[in-house]
Amino acid sequence: MKRVFLGVDVGSVSTNLVLLDEKGELVDKIYLRTQGQPIAAIQKGLRQLEA
Repeated sequence: MKRVFLGVDVGSVSTNLVLLDEKGELVDKIYLRTQGQPIAAIQKGLRQLEA
């Protein structure tokens, strides 16, 4: 199984999630609108990264 690292940036307008591999190269990224619900935005982003 490939090892990846998750980065999360939550702001009032947007939430960004990124996956980086061990070399620091981008594996995947998600941009979502926070819409005043930061926890829901993170959960949605994690579900999308899982798929």
